[in-house]
Amino acid sequence: MDDGVRIDASLLVPDGPVPSGGWPAVMLFHGLGGNHKSLVGGLAPPYLSKGYAVFAPDARGHGTSGGYVSLDGPREVADIRAEFQWLAARPEVSDTQIGAWGMSLGGGAAWNSVVAGVPFKALETFETWSDLYRALFPQNLGKSGAIYNFAQSVPSDRIDPALRPYLPQMIGNENLPDVRQLLGTRSSLSALSAVTTPSFLFQGRRDFAFDIDQAADAYRRLAGPKRLYVGDFGHAPSSFPGPDLVHILDLSTRWYDRFLKGIPNGVDKEKPVQVASDPWSGKTASFAKPPAVKSLTLVSQARSGLSARGKIVRTFTLPKRSLEQFGAPVVHVTASTSTQWPHLVAVLTSVDAGGQETVLTEGGTITALGKKARTVSFKLISTGNLLRVGTKLRVYLGGTSTVQNVANLLYLKLVPDDSQLTVGKVTVTLPLLLKTISR
Repeated sequence: MDDGVRIDASLLVPDGPVPSGGWPAVMLFHGLGGNHKSLVGGLAPPYLSKGYAVFAPDARGHGTSGGYVSLDGPREVADIRAEFQWLAARPEVSDTQIGAWGMSLGGGAAWNSVVAGVPFKALETFETWSDLYRALFPQNLGKSGAIYNFAQSVPSDRIDPALRPYLPQMIGNENLPDVRQLLGTRSSLSALSAVTTPSFLFQGRRDFAFDIDQAADAYRRLAGPKRLYVGDFGHAPSSFPGPDLVHILDLSTRWYDRFLKGIPNGVDKEKPVQVASDPWSGKTASFAKPPAVKSLTLVSQARSGLSARGKIVRTFTLPKRSLEQFGAPVVHVTASTSTQWPHLVAVLTSVDAGGQETVLTEGGTITALGKKARTVSFKLISTGNLLRVGTKLRVYLGGTSTVQNVANLLYLKLVPDDSQLTVGKVTVTLPLLLKTISR
């Protein structure tokens, strides 16, 4: 790179004679803590077999590349620009028909590079963010467990020294104005209305790091050809790849065929938004735009006291039919305190007829409560979940997500030991698909 740092990468080309103008190419960008070999082994063959050269680098600070991780900042964007120019200059590769493929950290890098003017002819992102602050600090309360796990995925001595002081602050939910500025410079959402690059966004139904709304909000902003697929993969509690990988690869290669090879295969003429069934059965539902939802409001009028390490549990009965939650539920809590209660966490679960409990989503918010009761409202993570007949809904309230289960480590910041809260009315507004997709 122009700062002397070595970036290691693999370039693979299809078998056979090089076509006139060179092979169209796809650049693969891995996630945080990953390396290019993890992508080359599993994902390169489908693209090679379709006639694409594949270029996959180790991002700086990862694998065998040098340098420091600076979280998709200007330095990583400059790297991608240099890699693009190097690849375009190869005689066996097209100098114009080059696309980007990015997962998680790599997806953020792809978005930021397109916004910065790297001339990709097509883009695909997987389980990534468009607004990094809102993803990690919704309602200004950090997902401390997720942030800690992300930080642990890279050795501390490979993190940019300028970023290292921010890590304990982010985990501790401190210095939020500076954290917001730092993450804002690594977010693309505000600039996407000017992006005309053909873009296909792949996002997971149940991803507690980067949720459905991170992709849906980006999709709505984009100005060029675009598609959105919401499927059965993602960060925890999901994984990548998921059971719908074959379908994803079909959509992916068709997108590149259309915009890198110019094949009029109709992928850009189909209904642009597709949602997979869960569990995956091969069935999807297609929409002209992100699917409409209706709201179901559930209310508990009980009155309960909450201590610093305690919890409140409210259970709701659902209508006697299958429902499919899709989007961000909203929790409204009427509460008061004579001490202090600086933040509140809610975990929403389903309990099936056999007593099996599943975490559907969770969320938290900074609060400003006092002796006079007031209502705090906050969104939970945007997810998609089937609620079968006989399922009950349960909401846990407390200072951390561990009030639901000691293994639930998403929200870990404690409230002060002497905190006390009186909770009254609790309302859950549940967004539901107009017609269930899953069975």
